[in-house]
Amino acid sequence: MNNSLGGRYRLMIAMLAITAYAPTLKTGFLWDDHITIEANPWIREWSFHALKHDFSSDVFDGHGDKYYRPLATLANRVDFTLWGLRPAGFHLTNLLIHLGNALLIAELVLALSVPPLAAFLTASLFAVHPIGAEQLMIISGRAELMSFFFSLTAVLLLLKKGRGATTAGWIAYLAALFSKESGVMTPFVLALVFYAQREPAATYRRLGPMILALLPYLALRQSIVGPTVNLPSLWLTFRFVLQEFPSVIVRYLALLLVPWNLHSHRLLPQISPIWPLILLLCVGVGAYGIRRYRHWAVFCIGWFLLALLPKMPVMIYGNFMLDHWAYPASLAVLLPLAWLVHRGWKSSKDRVRTLTGLLYFVVIIAGSLLVHLNVALRGTDEKMYRWALHFTTSNPVKSNLGVLLLQTGRPGEAIPFLEEVRQVYPEDSKTTRALALAYWDAGYPRVAIRYLKEFLMTHPDDPLARAQLNNMKKHRAPSRPAR
Repeated sequence: MNNSLGGRYRLMIAMLAITAYAPTLKTGFLWDDHITIEANPWIREWSFHALKHDFSSDVFDGHGDKYYRPLATLANRVDFTLWGLRPAGFHLTNLLIHLGNALLIAELVLALSVPPLAAFLTASLFAVHPIGAEQLMIISGRAELMSFFFSLTAVLLLLKKGRGATTAGWIAYLAALFSKESGVMTPFVLALVFYAQREPAATYRRLGPMILALLPYLALRQSIVGPTVNLPSLWLTFRFVLQEFPSVIVRYLALLLVPWNLHSHRLLPQISPIWPLILLLCVGVGAYGIRRYRHWAVFCIGWFLLALLPKMPVMIYGNFMLDHWAYPASLAVLLPLAWLVHRGWKSSKDRVRTLTGLLYFVVIIAGSLLVHLNVALRGTDEKMYRWALHFTTSNPVKSNLGVLLLQTGRPGEAIPFLEEVRQVYPEDSKTTRALALAYWDAGYPRVAIRYLKEFLMTHPDDPLARAQLNNMKKHRAPSRPAR
């Protein structure tokens, strides 16, 4: 069997990825980009001090969630050096990384002794799948793209023999870790590949040093940013796995198979009264697949679960599931689909071959069009927030939209969103201050002052709220009738 992908297939994969995701080049800076790029002074210089800061602070530099992703910041610095604050250059980098991921997936599938046509089909479906749309629209999403790229590179290199390949594989493994926390799954993904290749037991010994390397990485990360979230208790985790995680799996599978209404901050499904049936269904389907397809089923199920495992603590405590978390997990779904297309294409019946080819091209075109549609519907901050609120009641999205409306001179529109958030988080200083400012700008200074006074009664040491209140008292204007 010819186990080489060939230049023609590679070129077609690249063209599909570019055709599908080219519209992202026209979007601006979105969401976290305003903090990690536009307002980040550290990416504007190349110095030992700046580079040290990359590796000794969180990606938001204290202005957001504590994530340790120094290589993502380094990539932002490279792009700023090349492009300044022109977002198209940053988006181009993300697009090229996505293209690289598609090509690496083809190589990985080939390494599993799959025919080149099936490897091409898998990579082509990945290249145009809209599950990655948000990550390419929001430049800060490159952390997931980069970690997946380096993880795939590490696996492919560590499958080769020789000291050079091993050294390069370890460098890629470390790059995956320092791009995003998802990189911790790399040795376990490599174990899955060994299993799919039916490697002897002695081969798995190579994983030991990789797993041990996680200890100093986690210790370093802990010392710099602390835990992103506290590890859930054993009972909370056990209950989540039994009652909620099967529904999460079903939801992600549905999004990968029918990627409609993708949006930000998707909330976890409510615990269903029939959760035992959903659990039995997932276990039953998995057991049947393993019994019927053995190594392939173990590989696909294991890959899917490993891709989601690092996100589980955030799911448990944050009560949300981000659509783009399924980006690295998509291989587990696309590989079986590609294999079905491959079998249909190789059928001895003309009708089957024709129908298979037609369905494949429809899926490719539909995937590309859905990416274009996502960019059209969600290509600005306001569009992204408003679109999400059609499907979710996420308070962070409401807060972001309220602040954006306030910043763009629409305080009256901002008030309802900020009021909803304040009802849920009455102790949050940022929300209270934004709401007070919205009332002030809308012509209701007495309401604004009353909200700040009420907040300061329980938070007397909040300097920002105190300063805002003093400033409003000093510049008090005639008020509209109280609301």
